[in-house]
Amino acid sequence: MKRLILQIILRLGRYAILPVVALACTILAIWLMIMDRYTIAALATAPIVFTIFMAAMALAIGLLFLPSRKHRSFEADEETAPGLWAVWKELDRGFVGSNRTLLVNTDFNASISEESRYAGVFGQHVTMTVGLPLLMILDQRAVRAVVAHEVAHARLRHTSGGTNLADFMTAAENVFFYADPEHTVTGYIVRILLHSLLERLEKEYRALSRENELAADFEAAEQVGREEMARALVMMEVCGARLTDLVFAPLQKEVLGAIKAPLPPFARILDQIAAIRAPGPMTAAVASLSREHDPDSTHPPFGQRLASLGYTDIPDIGEIQASAVDQLLSPDAANELTFRFDEEWRKKVQAWVSVGR
Repeated sequence: MKRLILQIILRLGRYAILPVVALACTILAIWLMIMDRYTIAALATAPIVFTIFMAAMALAIGLLFLPSRKHRSFEADEETAPGLWAVWKELDRGFVGSNRTLLVNTDFNASISEESRYAGVFGQHVTMTVGLPLLMILDQRAVRAVVAHEVAHARLRHTSGGTNLADFMTAAENVFFYADPEHTVTGYIVRILLHSLLERLEKEYRALSRENELAADFEAAEQVGREEMARALVMMEVCGARLTDLVFAPLQKEVLGAIKAPLPPFARILDQIAAIRAPGPMTAAVASLSREHDPDSTHPPFGQRLASLGYTDIPDIGEIQASAVDQLLSPDAANELTFRFDEEWRKKVQAWVSVGR
């Protein structure tokens, strides 16, 4: 039964609630038909029937009709990110501009998602999100391999099953956002109904995501070359570790004891960019090969990803070229985004430290 429920959610996403609604409506219809002939039995079962029906309808309304929370990413058009759009078009054989959206956010990561508009009646809309730190730190070769990896996810239809699963989980979390389980009866009931299911779905989602990452690495390597894909993985691992050590870890400590907002993240990245991108020992990558893997991670271990590309040791990444941000974004967009993200961060942190005074 659990496997059947998972398969339904993988295929339908949030619309997997519709069979439950249909079953609840059927139960209600049968109850209404037997009311005249078996009145006492109908009255006795009324609380159960109406509880099932109302719970199904509440879940359906919450999962299907509550407005999604707006993303805080920046939507980049072809004037803002001409180089990034060009790379996407080059690597995506099924590219249709009207069904594509490009977002830039604050993560040192990239992702791709697929949204079925009105249950797929109006086709699929693909959204790729690329982090500004990724563009600032990696060179164009590495970013091209990362984009190829994301495009591979879409080509291999990972964005169908995986996105449907994530879509259902996000819709459920959206219900809790509008109906807090700690303060509302509706939220409390929904949490009781969905708690065990969501735990299982999260476990399945992590396992599915790890499989998909390895498959996307291999598919991207077929397109941009095995060496380029491995080089991008090593750069992501090494530069990501340096970014944490030089920027985010010190920043987190400063915020905890701050009386006003400290120097924001992107200003720090610009100050440390040479050290983050500096050629040197692959200490972080070597450590990652033997480090215990986080069981909650949606990505497979670094060593496993390299091994799937045919590498038993860390490959030489060669010379790190100029930052991709200068080649893939317009100059005005790069400066504007850096300022915008830092200002948003500064306002949020300033409000937080002001409360703590």
